Amino acid sequence: MPTDSIAQPGGASELTDAIYQNIARNISEGSCVLFLGPAAITAKQPDGSYRPLTELCANQLAKGLGLSKEEENSLYHVASALRIRAQRSDTMLISEVQDFYNKAEREAQLHPMLEQLADLPFKIIVNTTPDDFFARFYATAVRDYRFDFYNFRKPTSDPLYSFGDDAAPLIYNLFGFYKKSESLVLTYSDQLAYVNKITGAQHERLPDSLLAAFTVPRFYLFLGFDFDDWSLRVLFDALFKNARSSIQPFAYPLKGKPEADPYAKVFFQGEFRMEFPKVDIETFVNNLLDHIEKLDGHASSDSAAPLAEALILHNEAKDDQECQALLSHLKPLKIRTLTLRDAVGQGDVQAWIRNTLDSVQVVLPLVSADFFDHSNPALPLLDEIVRRNDPRKRFLVMPVLIKNCAMDATPLGQLRTTRPPKGEAVFGSGQENKHLADIAEKLKIYIENLT
Repeated sequence: MPTDSIAQPGGASELTDAIYQNIARNISEGSCVLFLGPAAITAKQPDGSYRPLTELCANQLAKGLGLSKEEENSLYHVASALRIRAQRSDTMLISEVQDFYNKAEREAQLHPMLEQLADLPFKIIVNTTPDDFFARFYATAVRDYRFDFYNFRKPTSDPLYSFGDDAAPLIYNLFGFYKKSESLVLTYSDQLAYVNKITGAQHERLPDSLLAAFTVPRFYLFLGFDFDDWSLRVLFDALFKNARSSIQPFAYPLKGKPEADPYAKVFFQGEFRMEFPKVDIETFVNNLLDHIEKLDGHASSDSAAPLAEALILHNEAKDDQECQALLSHLKPLKIRTLTLRDAVGQGDVQAWIRNTLDSVQVVLPLVSADFFDHSNPALPLLDEIVRRNDPRKRFLVMPVLIKNCAMDATPLGQLRTTRPPKGEAVFGSGQENKHLADIAEKLKIYIENLT
């Protein structure tokens, strides 16, 4: 019975607006840890529902075993049954799990809630499934992050993680990574060996620098955990050995799933002061996102008026990936973005651009050699666009040099508002995230000053 929980310093009996606000503030400050349980990583099914990938993997392996529905939803149980019946060698079992996740990496449509969570500034994300799918949201947004995993068969020395303001978020897989076969925890036997390692010799336990992060008063969000699983009790004890008195967890069932049974509730209430409000994960996350939107006094509705509108001009055939990366960084801003795609069906494209220039406050030409291709409908208007540049009168033209090219001889070369500064391109230097974050920050300051 998978459930979801949050943990916070101190105590509380229900999720009031004040608690949501406190969680939202801690997330915004980077003082919150996200735990993703086995039921948090879900994929869309043909009927529109979402199911945990671990269950889908177990179902695939369980074909022909004659197990009950509950049994064939447990990857540990199915893998152990296959091993006991000698129907799969360890190598074959691992290979089939890897094949499943390789296919899921290409085809699975994950719950949109995960991408929303990935946009929040967590410093530590602990994943208890063998995939790196949550990390992909960081990669596709061209955001810095660190990915690592625990290998119970071959523990390594402590990487000495740090979690300062300048440190990239750490996404850590507690139970291995499917692309590293020897690290996978698949059977009950593997579970026992894993528990022996994390509770045994100091040099083979989970990294001390990671465990030390849990002794600091922080908020903890637990999403998608099965509190009836005995191994979770050991895991909680290992992770919070020195912090049990400073956390207050709250547990939530997945939508449509039963609550934790009374025995699990008594244990987690007694050992970790856990509460079990009648709120499901989707309701909790939606309410949390709503309160994060309100932190700076902004309305949470998608229909809330933006503070500014921006027109992005780029070569859609050659530079769209770079455009999407920039849009991802602009997503938290109260800004509405338009591209030439919005001109489709609007008649003459150049006329549409001129009309749009009258309504926007920001123009972002994404400059590369391909931007100056003769097929770009904005090229004949560059002189006009540059002449309009007057940031103090609510019209900013900020060329973004996304790839190295010579633009000094073009109308855009006259502008002092080009980003990044000093002629360095956004992409190709290994500093993509830094440059995109800087552009977003400059625009944030600009549009806030407009009001």
